Amino acid sequence: MSSIVFVVSSLETIAASREAQRNKQLAELAETAVRAIKEGGSQAPEPNVVFAPLQLATKTGSSQLINAALDSIQKLISSSYFSDHAPLTAADASSDGPDSAAASASASASLLDRAIDTICDCFQGETTPVDVQRHIVQALLAAVLNDKVVVHGAGLLKAVRQVYNVFLLSRSTDNQQAAQGTLTQMVGMVFERVKIRLHMKEARINLGKLKHGESSATFDQSDAAANDDDEDAASEGRRENGEEPPEDTNADDSSVAEPAQAQSTDNAGPRLTLKDLEHRKSFDDSNLGDVPTVVTQAKPVRKTARSVSEQTTQSDAAQTEPDEAAEADAEDEVYIRDAYLVFRSFCNLSTKVLPPDQLYDHRGQHMRSKMISLHLTRTLLNNHIAVFTSPLCTITNTKSNEPTTFLQAIKFYLCLTITRNGASSVDKVFEVCCEIFWLMLKFMRAPFKKEIEVFLNEIYLALLARRTAPLTQKLYFLGILTRLCGDPRGLVELYLNYDCDSQVDNIFQAIIEDLAKLAITPEKNANSNLPEWQLKGMLPPPLNVRDIVPPTEPELDIPKEYMIKRAALDSLVEALLVNGVAVETETRASTEDVRESIDPSLADSSSRETPVLPSTPVIEDDPAQLEKEKARKTALSNGIRQFNFKPKRGIKLLLQSGFIPSDNPQDIAKFLLSDERLDKAQIGEYLGEGEQKNIDIMHAFVDTMEFTRRRFVDSLRQFLQSFRLPGEAQKIDRFMLKFADRYVAGNPNAFANAETAYVLAYSVILLNTDLHSSKIARRMTKEDFIKNNRGINDNADLPPEYLIGIYEEIAGNEIVLKSEREAAAIAGTLPAQSTGFAAGLGQALSNVGRDLQREAYVQQSQEISLRSEQLFKNLFKSQRRNAARAGIKFIPATSFKHVESMFDVTWMSFFSAFSSQMQKAQNIEVNRLCLDGMKQATRIACLFDLPTPREAFMSALKNATNLNNPQEILAKNVEALKVILDLGQTEGNNLRGSWKDILMCISQLDRLQLISGGVDEGAIPDVSKARFVPPERTSTSDTRKSNASARRRNRSNPNSKGFSTIIALESRSDEVIKGIDRIFSNTANLHGEAIVHFAKSLTEVSWDEIKVSGSNDSPRTYSLQKIVEISYYNMTRVRFEWTNIWAVLGEHFNKVGCHNNTAIVYFALDSLRQLSMRFMEIEELPGFKFQKDFLKPFEHIMANSTNLTVKDMALRCLAQMIQARGENIRSGWRTMFGVFTVAARDQNETIVNLAFENVTLVYKTRFGVVISQGAFTDLIVCLTEFSKNIRFQKKSLQAMETLKSIIPRMLKTPECPLSNKTKTEARSSDALSRQQSGTSLEEGFWFPILFAFHDVLMTGEDLEVRSNALNYFFEALLRYGGDFPSDFWDILWRQQLYPIFMVLRSRPEMTTALNHEELSVWLSTTMIQALRNMIVLFTHYFGALEYMLDRFLELLALCICQENDTIARIGSNCLQQLILQNVSKFSEEHWTKIVGAFCELFERTTAYQLFSAVTINAPASLASPAPNGLGFDIPLTPNVDVTPEDRSLEINGVGEAGEGAASTSTLGSTPQTPNPDESMRPRSASVASTPLEDYRPASSLQQQPIVVTATRRRFFNRIISRCVLQLLMIETVNELFSNDAVYAQIPSAELLRLMALLKKSFRFARRFNEDKDLRMRLWREGFMKQPPNLLKQESGAAATYIQILFRMFGDTTPSRAESRPEVENALVPLCKDIIKGYLALEEESQQRNIAAWRPVVVDVLEGYSTWPEAEFGKHVRAFYPLVVELLGKEISPELRAALLNVLRRVGEVGLGIEGMAASGRRESVVSTATETPALDPDHGAEGGEMDSASAGTVFRMIFLRGPAHGLFWGCLYKMYQDVILEVIVQQFAVLLF
Repeated sequence: MSSIVFVVSSLETIAASREAQRNKQLAELAETAVRAIKEGGSQAPEPNVVFAPLQLATKTGSSQLINAALDSIQKLISSSYFSDHAPLTAADASSDGPDSAAASASASASLLDRAIDTICDCFQGETTPVDVQRHIVQALLAAVLNDKVVVHGAGLLKAVRQVYNVFLLSRSTDNQQAAQGTLTQMVGMVFERVKIRLHMKEARINLGKLKHGESSATFDQSDAAANDDDEDAASEGRRENGEEPPEDTNADDSSVAEPAQAQSTDNAGPRLTLKDLEHRKSFDDSNLGDVPTVVTQAKPVRKTARSVSEQTTQSDAAQTEPDEAAEADAEDEVYIRDAYLVFRSFCNLSTKVLPPDQLYDHRGQHMRSKMISLHLTRTLLNNHIAVFTSPLCTITNTKSNEPTTFLQAIKFYLCLTITRNGASSVDKVFEVCCEIFWLMLKFMRAPFKKEIEVFLNEIYLALLARRTAPLTQKLYFLGILTRLCGDPRGLVELYLNYDCDSQVDNIFQAIIEDLAKLAITPEKNANSNLPEWQLKGMLPPPLNVRDIVPPTEPELDIPKEYMIKRAALDSLVEALLVNGVAVETETRASTEDVRESIDPSLADSSSRETPVLPSTPVIEDDPAQLEKEKARKTALSNGIRQFNFKPKRGIKLLLQSGFIPSDNPQDIAKFLLSDERLDKAQIGEYLGEGEQKNIDIMHAFVDTMEFTRRRFVDSLRQFLQSFRLPGEAQKIDRFMLKFADRYVAGNPNAFANAETAYVLAYSVILLNTDLHSSKIARRMTKEDFIKNNRGINDNADLPPEYLIGIYEEIAGNEIVLKSEREAAAIAGTLPAQSTGFAAGLGQALSNVGRDLQREAYVQQSQEISLRSEQLFKNLFKSQRRNAARAGIKFIPATSFKHVESMFDVTWMSFFSAFSSQMQKAQNIEVNRLCLDGMKQATRIACLFDLPTPREAFMSALKNATNLNNPQEILAKNVEALKVILDLGQTEGNNLRGSWKDILMCISQLDRLQLISGGVDEGAIPDVSKARFVPPERTSTSDTRKSNASARRRNRSNPNSKGFSTIIALESRSDEVIKGIDRIFSNTANLHGEAIVHFAKSLTEVSWDEIKVSGSNDSPRTYSLQKIVEISYYNMTRVRFEWTNIWAVLGEHFNKVGCHNNTAIVYFALDSLRQLSMRFMEIEELPGFKFQKDFLKPFEHIMANSTNLTVKDMALRCLAQMIQARGENIRSGWRTMFGVFTVAARDQNETIVNLAFENVTLVYKTRFGVVISQGAFTDLIVCLTEFSKNIRFQKKSLQAMETLKSIIPRMLKTPECPLSNKTKTEARSSDALSRQQSGTSLEEGFWFPILFAFHDVLMTGEDLEVRSNALNYFFEALLRYGGDFPSDFWDILWRQQLYPIFMVLRSRPEMTTALNHEELSVWLSTTMIQALRNMIVLFTHYFGALEYMLDRFLELLALCICQENDTIARIGSNCLQQLILQNVSKFSEEHWTKIVGAFCELFERTTAYQLFSAVTINAPASLASPAPNGLGFDIPLTPNVDVTPEDRSLEINGVGEAGEGAASTSTLGSTPQTPNPDESMRPRSASVASTPLEDYRPASSLQQQPIVVTATRRRFFNRIISRCVLQLLMIETVNELFSNDAVYAQIPSAELLRLMALLKKSFRFARRFNEDKDLRMRLWREGFMKQPPNLLKQESGAAATYIQILFRMFGDTTPSRAESRPEVENALVPLCKDIIKGYLALEEESQQRNIAAWRPVVVDVLEGYSTWPEAEFGKHVRAFYPLVVELLGKEISPELRAALLNVLRRVGEVGLGIEGMAASGRRESVVSTATETPALDPDHGAEGGEMDSASAGTVFRMIFLRGPAHGLFWGCLYKMYQDVILEVIVQQFAVLLF
C-alpha cells in the first residue's frame, strides 16, 4: 500500500486537468482510483482500477498528463505493484499449488504487458516531446530492471525496441545519450540474469552429484560440471545437427548442420566463405519471436547466488524433487531465450546493407542504428562471454525440440554481423567489427574455427595486402594482432589448428609474414626524431548526433606509415616475448613435474571469464604427430609450388610423396580439381600437352565435370573456371573437342551433334575475347556473331534469339577466372577506362568533387563481401551433405614444444623485420624494440637448438654493434653490444657455434677500449678482417720489412680522433666490464658440450687476432690470455669433460706455438708451462692419460717450429717440469719422450745433446716409473731416433749402447713383468693379460727393443751403426729367444725378420729412403749378413722354428730370384747351407717342402718368354720392372704351350719305343719340334743347301739395325737373367747331391721330383736350341749381338740328370732299389740320345757344341762302363755301335779313356775276356758344363761374339762363386780374351769397395 500512495497526487492532477474535464471517462476513472486508494486503507485496490486512468491519460496528448502518467506507471512497476496485486478469476482462486501461481503470473504478465504497451505507445516518433521521451525511457528501464517481476518475451523486446527508437528518432542529444545508456543497461541485465541462472544450474548439478556419491574424490566442482555438460552439450549438438532436415531447398531459409572437418583431400568440400556465413543457420528460431510476454517472480527464500559455496547452501534448502528441477530448467530456458532474442535483434539490425550516401552519413539514423547495434553486440560479448561459452547455456530448437548451445544458436547471426560489416570502408564500423572479431578470436576459437579462417583470409589479412586500404584500418587491425601476439595460447592454437591442418591455409605463418612485410615497408616523409607513441584502449564513443564528429584526416605529427611499422614491430616482438615466457615457464614447470597452462593471463582473467569448453571434438595434443602432419602439409605445398613452376616435375613429386594415389589419369585429374592453390594457367598448359598421357589426363579431367541439364554458357563457364585456357590453338582445339563431347553426352537433345557444341564453344571464346579485350579496336556486333555461327547445327542455323542471348550474357558478364578477378580486387586495380581525348576530358569533368580512392575502396569492399558470401554458401552446401560427420576438429594447446616448429617456419620473417629496422632506424626506442625481438628470437633458437636461425640472429646482432668502425659507433650499437653480452650470460649452454660472434664482439670491444684510451688504431688491426689477411711469411727479412712498414703506417695514419666521449665511457663502464668478466667466469658453470663450443669459438677468435697482428712487434693476445684464464676456471672439471676442452685448446696452442712471431710463441709456451705445472699438481689415477694429452702441444711445437730458440725453450720447459713435478708425472712421460724423439731428429747439435741428456737422466733415475706408466715403448722409440741421426755418430752409437743395455736392466727391474723376480708370476698371468688386452708380455717389452734394432738396420744411414744394430738384433735373438713362445716368433717373423728382405720384393719401399748407391751398399753388406744370420738363427732354434721352414725357403727363393748376381749367389749358398747344416734333422715333410721350393725356383727361373719375345711389342706389363726385379711370381708367357711337369723320368715321355714321337709343341706358327734323336743331327741336305737361308744371309744380316728401347732392353735383360738363374739352380742341385749326406737323407720320391725338374729344364733348352728361326728373330730384334742358345743349360741339365740317375741306379739301398727299373728305363734312352747327338755334330762348324757335349758323353760312357754285368750285357748291343762310331770323331784324352773303359768292359762281358775292365770313373763335368754362359752362340753359321755385358754377367757369377775347373777357365779365356781383363778389374773393385 505504501507504494500506491505515490501515485495519488498524479491521479488527482489528472482528474483536475483540463483534459479530464473534456473527457468524462478519464475524470471518472481517475476519481474512482483515488477514492479506491484512499478508502482501501492498508488494502491496495485492484491494479486495473489504478492503471485504467493512467493508461487513458497517456492518450490525451498532453505532455503534462503523459509525463505524470508515465511517472506513476514507472513507480508502480518499480514497486512490483502489478505482480503483487494481480486479479484472479474464480477458477484460479479455487485452485492451489503451482496452477494458481501460474495463473497469477499470467495475469500479471497481461497487466504488465499492457503497461509496457502503454509506455511504448507514448512515443510518436521524432515529434514526441523531449520530456515525454525521457519519461518513456525511464519507465521502460524500470520495467526491464525490476528483479521481482522480470519481463520476458515480447514485452522485453517491445521495451528494448522502443528505447532503440527513441535513440534513433529523438532530436534531443541528451535523450539520445540516455537511450544509449538505457539500452546498454537493459541488455546487460538480460545477460547478467542468464549468468546468475547458469551459476544456479551449476550448483544444482554439483549438488546432484554429491547426493549420488560422486564426491568421494576431491575435484574442482565447476570444472567437473563443465566437462560433463560439455560432453552432453556436444553430443546433443551433434544429434541436433544430424537429425534436423532443411526446411526447403532454398539455402537462405534452410537449417544447416555444422560442417564436418574433412580428413583427406578426397572428402574436402569447397572452402568456407563469407557468403556461406549468411546461410549457416543451424538453429531453428522461427517460432521464438512469437513468444508472448512472460513474467517470472523471484522467490523470497531464494537469493541470487554469487559463489559455488552459496549455491550449494541454497540448494540444500531448496526443493529437490524432479518436477522442481524441471521447472527450474524451464525457467532457465526463458531467461536464455530472452538473451537470444535480444542478441539476435541487434545482430539483425547491424547487418542491414546501406547505400554509400547513408554509409558515410555518420549522423544519419541508418548509420547510428548500425553503430549502436555493433557496439551493443561487442559489449555483450565482452562483458558476458561466459554466457556465450558456457556449455550449460542451452536453448531448445523449436523444430527438433532438442537443446542447442547458446553459442551454436547465435553463431549464424554473429558471423553475419562480421560478414556484412568487417570489410566496411567506414572506420568506425570497421573498428567495432575488429573488436567483435577479437573477442571471437580470444574466447571462441574452437567453435568458430572455420569462420575465423574465412574472416582472416577474406577480410583482415586481405586488408593488410591491399594498397588502397585506409591506413587507419590497417593500423587498427594491427592493434588486434598485437593483442593476439600477446596471447601465447592463442598463437599456438592458431598454428596447431590451421598451419598443421592440410585442409586450411597457414594462418599463423601468414600473420607473421604480413607483420614482417609491414615492418620493413618504407614510410613516406617519416621524421626519425619524432617522439614515440603507443596504442591505448578505445572506449565506445557516444553515438548521439551532437557528439558524432565526421571523420577527418587530422594533421598528425607522426605519419601513419610509421605508426603501422611500429605497430607491426610491437606485434612481432610481443609474439616472441610471450612465447619465450611461455616456453621458459613450461620448461621450469616440466622440471617440477607440473603441467600448467601456457596462457599466463588465464589466471588473471578467471574472474570475468568462464574457461572455454569447446563443443567440438578435442584430440590429444601430440607434438610429434602434429609435426608429421605439418611436414606433410609442407611437402604438399612444395609439390604444388613445384607444379606451378614446372607441372611435370610437380606431378612427379606429388606422386612420390603419395598425395596423388597413382599414375592413373583419373587420380591425377581428381587432384588437379581438388586444390585451389594450383595455378590455373599451369593446369591448362599441362593438360594441353600433345603427349598421349597428358591427353588421357585431360579427358579424365573433363569427365569429372557434370554438365547434365545445364545451359551451354553456364557449362562453358564452369569448364573454363577449372583452368586457364592456353594460348596455343592446337591445345585449345583439344580442350574444346573434349568439352563438346562431354556436354553433348550430358545433354543429347541440346544440339544436332557434338560438332555444333565444339564450334559454338570456340565462337563464344572468341566473342569473350573480342568484347572484353582492350587491344581490340572494332568490337563484334550481334549480327557478326550470328553470321559467324550460321549452319553450325548440322547445316542448320541456331535460333537468332538464342545466339543474341549468348551475346548479351557474354557482353554483360565476362568469362574470367575468379582467382584473377579476386587478385585484381585485392591489388586495388580499377577496370580499364576508355582512351582518347574526348573520353579523357569527360572523365576529368565527371571526377570533379569525387573521392576516387574512397569509391575504389568501397567497390573493393563490396566485391570482397560478395565473394566471401558466395564462398561461404558453397562450403555450406558441402557441409550440409556431410552433416552426419563429427564436429570440427580443434586441438587445444597444452605443450610448449610447438613453439619450436612455429618459430622454425617464421624466423625468417622475424629476422627480416628486425634486422632491416635496426639498420635504418635511428630512434633508440625502435632499436631497443628490435633488439628485444632479436634477443628473444635468439633465445628460442637456442632453446630448441635451431642452428640456422640462431646463427642468423647472432650474426645480425654482431653486425649491429658496428665495432669494426669505432668512429661510427652510436648509442644503438652500444645497446646491441649489451644484448649480446646478456645473451652470453643467460644462453651460454645453448649458443654452440654462435659463441664466436659474442667473443668476436668482446675482442673488438677490447680494441675499442684501447683505441679510445689513446692507442694508435693502426697498431691494433681489426679482427673481423682476419679472413682477408694473406698467408704469413716465413722469411725473417720479410717480417722485419712488414713490421717497419706497419710502424710507418701507424705513425702516418693516426685515427684515434673522432670518438664520442659518451661512447668511450660507455665501453668502459662497470656494466660492460662486469658483463664480460661474468661471461668468462661463468664458463665453469657451462655443461660439458657447451664449454667445448665456447673453447672452439675462443680459439678461432684468438687465431684471428694473431693473424691480423702477427706481423706487429706487439701482437694482440687478448683472447689467448682469456684461453689461459678459462683453463684455470675449468681445470677442476671432471676429466672426460676437461679432455674434450683440451682437445680444442691444445690444437690452438699447436698452431700458435708454430707462429713466426716469437713473442706469440714465447707467450704460448710460458702459458703452457704454467698450466702444465698447475695441472700436474692434480694427481692422475692409473689408467688415465690426461697428462699425455695436455703436454701434446710441446711435441707439436718441437716438430713444426723452425726457430732454434723456440725449440730450446720447449725442451727447457720440459726439463723444469721433470725437476719440479717429476714425482707427479704419470702418462705425461709418453708425451715427453715424444718431444725428445722429435728433438732427436734435429740437425742442431745443441738441441740433440740437450734432449739426450734429459732422456739419459730419465732412464737412469726413473726407468721403473717409465715402465709402470706404459712409456717403455716411447723411450725405445726416442733412443731409436737418436741412433738414426746420421749427423752425430757419437750420439747414435751411445744411443745404440743404451738400447743394448736396456735388455738386462729391463729383466732386472721389478716394474717389468719379465724381470727375474716376477717372471713366474708374469708367465702365469700372461694368458690373462693377452686375453684382456690382446698383447702378450713379449710384445710389450721384447718387441719394442728388437724393433728398435730392426728399424736402425733397415733405415739407418751410418754403416757402423747399422752393423751394430744388426749384430745386437741377432745376438739378442740368439741369447734370449729360447724363452719366446711360438706366437711371438710368428710376430717377429711377420714384422721384423721377413721385412728385412721386403726390399727384394718391393724395391720402392727403400729407394724412397736410400739412393741407388746406398741401397747397393745396404744390399751387399747388411742384407747379406742378415741372410746368413737368419740361417744361423734357424739352425740354432731348429726345434722351435722348424714349422717356419717354408717361410725360410720362400725367403731364400726371393733372394735367389734377383737381378743382383751377388744376392742370387748368396741366396743359393744360404739355401745349400740351410740344407747341409740341418740335413740330419729334416723329416720327410721337411724334404717335401724343400723339393717344393726347388720346383718353384725352377719354374720361376724358366725363361718362357723366349718363345714370345719377338711377338711382344713393348708390352705394357713390362714397361717397368716387376716388384721383385724379374716378375717371377706371374708367368710372362701364358700363351706358350710348355710341357707340364712330369714326374716320370722318361726323357720323351714314351720310353725306349718313343724315339720317333714328337717332343712338344711350340707357339704360334713355330713348327713341331723334331724328334730328340734328331735334334743334334745335322740338317738334311735340302735344308742345308737352301740358298736364301744358308748362302744369302745378307738380306737379314745386313738389314737396318734394330733400335731397342730402354723398356724393351730391360725386358730382354730380365729374360737373360732368368736363363742365368736357371743355370744357377742346376748347379745348386748338382752341388747338393754331390754331398753324400744329402743324397742319403732325401727320400726317393722327392729325389725323383727333382729329376723331373732337371728333365723339364733339359727339354726346354733343347726345344729352344732346335728352333733356329726363333733364335734368328731374337737376334734381329736386338736380343743379343749374336744368335742366342741354351746350349749350357741343355748340356748341364743333362749331365746332372744322368749323374744322379747313374748314382741311383748303382745304389743298392732298399728305397733306391725300388726305383731302379724306372731309372733304367729313363737312363738308357737318354744316354743313347746324347751319344747320337754328339755323333751328329760337325767338327768344322760345331766345335763349341762338341766341346759342350764331350764331357757329358764322357760321363755317359764312364757311367755305363760301371754298370753291373747283367744290365751292361743287356744294353751292349745298343751301345757298342755308338761307341765304335765315336772312334771316328776327334778324341780327347778324357773321351779316349772313357771309350777304353767301355771297350774293355765289352770285352769282359760280351767276349768273356777277364781283367779287361778299368777301375774308377772320373768326376762329373756338370759343374764345368753349367759354369759356361747360358746364352752362347754356336760356332760357324750360328757363331757370333757375346757382348762384354753378357760376358761380365757370366764371369761375375762364376768369379764370386768360387774356384772352377781349369778346363773351364781355359775355355772362358779362349772365348772372351778381349773382355776378360776388364771384367776381372771390375769385379775386384766391387769386392774391395
